[in-house]
Amino acid sequence: MASGSSGAENVSPSPASILLAKEAHIAFSRNNTTARAKRLGGNSTVEVTFWTADPPDVSFYTLYCKPSMAIPDADLEIQSWVTPIPVCKGGDVCIHPYVVGAEGRFVLLSALFGGNCRYEYFMYKGDPKSPSLESLPLPDDDYSLRRAEFAIVPRGDDDHYLLIALRRVLKMNNYRLHIYSSEDATWTTKELPNPCPQILIIPDKAFVIRDGLLLWVDLLRGILVCDVLREPLHAEYIPLPEPLPKNRERVKQFRLGVRRFRDLTCVNGLIKFIEMEHREIEREIPDDVPPEKPVDPRTNDVLYDSDLITLVNDKPMKPKTRIEVSVDGWSAMTWTRNIGSNCWRKGRIVDVHDILVDDSVFSALLSIEKSESAWRLTFKNLSSAWPTLSTDGNDILYLKSTSTSGGGALVAVDLAEKKALKVEARRSHPFGKYLYSSPWQILRPCALANHLKMTPGIETSASQIALMGSSANEPNNTAIHVGETDSYESENKRPRQVSYYVL
Repeated sequence: MASGSSGAENVSPSPASILLAKEAHIAFSRNNTTARAKRLGGNSTVEVTFWTADPPDVSFYTLYCKPSMAIPDADLEIQSWVTPIPVCKGGDVCIHPYVVGAEGRFVLLSALFGGNCRYEYFMYKGDPKSPSLESLPLPDDDYSLRRAEFAIVPRGDDDHYLLIALRRVLKMNNYRLHIYSSEDATWTTKELPNPCPQILIIPDKAFVIRDGLLLWVDLLRGILVCDVLREPLHAEYIPLPEPLPKNRERVKQFRLGVRRFRDLTCVNGLIKFIEMEHREIEREIPDDVPPEKPVDPRTNDVLYDSDLITLVNDKPMKPKTRIEVSVDGWSAMTWTRNIGSNCWRKGRIVDVHDILVDDSVFSALLSIEKSESAWRLTFKNLSSAWPTLSTDGNDILYLKSTSTSGGGALVAVDLAEKKALKVEARRSHPFGKYLYSSPWQILRPCALANHLKMTPGIETSASQIALMGSSANEPNNTAIHVGETDSYESENKRPRQVSYYVL
């Protein structure tokens, strides 16, 4: 066991909250956050590792499904295990590992494996000394829970928890709560009357306000508030502010489009909602092909009947045009309300034209433009969307900003100061490209990093920890703990070091 001082030297500080990418990278990698669990009813093992960074740098996690066969030493290099598609090398196909819940040190993952039509759930528990991963039993009606958003309610000494998903019951126009208790490892259901029968929400987010008081957020239809520990169950409905004028048609489109310009968070009982309105300029561009000239009968000596009949049916040719859409900036507006209030109160109104961009931020923005027109780049000319509100009790907004050449970065904007604060660092990392335009790769603010011990350098960490093979001495339990037992100091005493290679 390392001494207290040496343990502190290898630990990086943690931000109050991180921006965790909800989709996993399929790769073999390890550090002090690594934990693994055996799949239920199978011989393979799932291994999860987290790599955290200060926002606006993206934090992410890797997932690896270890096959039952032995793995040659030659495959220990981390780059050889990174795959562009979600396939676990030598093992099962893993489809779309996804974060479906996070609260404090708990992160709930779901994944679909080849040969199995049922989603499997894994609960990761952050711990600076011994993080763990647990494979959860499946409910009988798990099909209705596919990609459901779960609220995680810590119980007792913070080791046990409740998982609660809100699902619609269409025939009854009501809701049903699907509840998992870690204390007895069982699933139960409870009926929840709909307080607003003309509206049924599909949660995009879930928040734990306090013990048992939950908030389910549908960014299109509204909010449901319920104390799940109080009987009889009773819910309250909170409508969202009216869409901004240019968004009133957009909200009727495919639901994922709403997430492109809306977000909501809740901190210390204060609900904060934001909506962006994007301005676009449409121009008609004439086709390069000139229209056909009309036939002049004076040029023909003979007029055939078939040609004349064809001319009668022909319509005059019109010049072809195409519509070119260009970005013309955006504006954003926030609204706030307290739990129990009956109204929304206007917050910030910000236009991209008013946002200050200093030289360091501008230089970072230039790095994402790969074309020769980089010198003409301005913040307002970037396509900025997918807003993510900070959960640290400030007015920070994170935006995915992309250029016409396909480059992208995450930008932190202070809505109160109307200033671009920082751009995500652009360094190479071995897990592939972060897809800024992907509607599935949503960022989730969470406090997991406060419950982890991080060592600097992904390649160093991965190469120093040997791959654990199958062993007869390995305990045959569901939750398996992986990690060093070095002494640990509280995070406010940690020296500042780089924790990983950012995107």
